Amino acid sequence: MEYVYVNRGGDQEIIADYKKNFEEKSLQELVEAYNKEAKSGIVGVRRQALYLVALNQEFKERLKESPVYLLEHVLGLVGPIEIVDGNIRIVD
Repeated sequence: MEYVYVNRGGDQEIIADYKKNFEEKSLQELVEAYNKEAKSGIVGVRRQALYLVALNQEFKERLKESPVYLLEHVLGLVGPIEIVDGNIRIVD
């Protein structure tokens, strides 16, 4: 499932708050947070989209890749992931 995300005023502050919280988590905790979202899917709630944008930023900052994608204005998830040798991998 995907979500059409268009930046609105105030979004960056909310994303920054989520991001600050993610910075304190281990990679395992980030993967668990992501997999929880992947299991429920994108439900169309804007706050969830902002949460996923922040999660995307944290994954990219740590690993240079993310299971959350934002292409143009389309936000989506690649599916469940796991940690293998300190990196993430899509679960088949």
